[in-house]
Amino acid sequence: MRMDVWIEGYDRPVGLLTRDDTRALSFVYTEGVRREHQLSLSLPLRPEPFSDADCRGYFSNLLFEGPQLERILDSYKLERGDIGALLWHLGADCPGAISVTPEGSGPGKTPGRFPQDYELLDDDRLHAILLSLHLHKRLPDDARDPSPVAGVQGKIAVVAQEGRFYLPKAGSRAPTTHILKVSPIDDAQITRHEVALLKIAEACGIQIARCGALEFALEGRQIHALLSTRFDRDIQIVEGAGLITRVHAEDFCQALGLPPTLKYERNSVNPAQRFSAAAVKRIGVKTSVPTLFQRDILQHTLFNLLVGNSDNHGKNGSVIHQHGGTRLAPLYDVVPVFMDRNVTHQLAFRHGAAEFAEDFTTDNLRGLLADLGFAKPQLVRTIKQITSLAVRISEVATTLATKELADALHAQAGVIEAALEADFGLPARDFYDRISRDDRQERSGGWGGLS
Repeated sequence: MRMDVWIEGYDRPVGLLTRDDTRALSFVYTEGVRREHQLSLSLPLRPEPFSDADCRGYFSNLLFEGPQLERILDSYKLERGDIGALLWHLGADCPGAISVTPEGSGPGKTPGRFPQDYELLDDDRLHAILLSLHLHKRLPDDARDPSPVAGVQGKIAVVAQEGRFYLPKAGSRAPTTHILKVSPIDDAQITRHEVALLKIAEACGIQIARCGALEFALEGRQIHALLSTRFDRDIQIVEGAGLITRVHAEDFCQALGLPPTLKYERNSVNPAQRFSAAAVKRIGVKTSVPTLFQRDILQHTLFNLLVGNSDNHGKNGSVIHQHGGTRLAPLYDVVPVFMDRNVTHQLAFRHGAAEFAEDFTTDNLRGLLADLGFAKPQLVRTIKQITSLAVRISEVATTLATKELADALHAQAGVIEAALEADFGLPARDFYDRISRDDRQERSGGWGGLS
């Protein structure tokens, strides 16, 4: 099998992906491709082909779990490890700006002309989708999914314009602009919490994926949802008409050549193939302004720690390739994992040697800073930074978060404060029964909601 690999906006394939009879993959760049059209930081531009070991990790990230994948597996009697054969059938709708198509068949994606390439999602269809996502975490059986989205929480990719939702027309290959994420019935407040945490992050000076909270009253139910603008889109719509294009981005697993199964540090037994703070540093040195990446990723990491989001794994951080440069993507997928008693609260990657927030001592802070590439870790300055973040979170949570979330965030800050033997000087709040590590965890596993 020989497949062309495309990046939207480039008029010819950037490379050729080959799957041989042993299912092994190889990838080679097309002659003349320039650096701004490099596929991934893990696949640097070069004339020599990449072996199966070199490129399998990247290409495995282009497949989403979901009904389309299951249908192809069953119809063609394929195995999940047969990455090349699966991309032959599904690669036209890879995440982001990438598409993989049978050689000579053309690109799988094109920019979208709004409104010509889109159809309005009428109220009846929208309500059916919302109810199904809320009750079953999946689309209705008869609904077409024009742009599959990663993760198991109920969500759908749409175009949102002036309070209405649209889907790309069948066969248009046009992009969406927003993710509509719906709270499940067994965790009805989760999207409210996510919006609150992102708004709190923004108030702390952190660039976020733009989002807003929505609420729908359907069949006697109050259904909460989140509408997030895709940061990997260029949206030029004026007075109801315009062009939507995809922007090339990749998550940390792709940038490191790690398969999605290794998105948590704890999942790897090989130090050379592991998501970690040191691995994130290796991404940073390949960006356009490494010191800016280093500053911002530290801010993201400390904020996630203070709000109890221990699910900042290798697929919940990304870089954007645009205008000939590479930069850290805005903060996204931030949820208060520590409030869920049914999942592990182990950190997605070690902070120094700390595996839980309770273990984030000054020694482990020093280790985190060293792993992220700070040549001379400034403990006093960083503890002041953490203190300022904690104070700001406490201030704005009063108005941006529910009382339960604000009380929980206060408890989480207290854990970090105690571990660092610091004094954040936060005002007292009502008690929140936060569990320590996984002491009362009912079942194991990572956070299932927002992978």
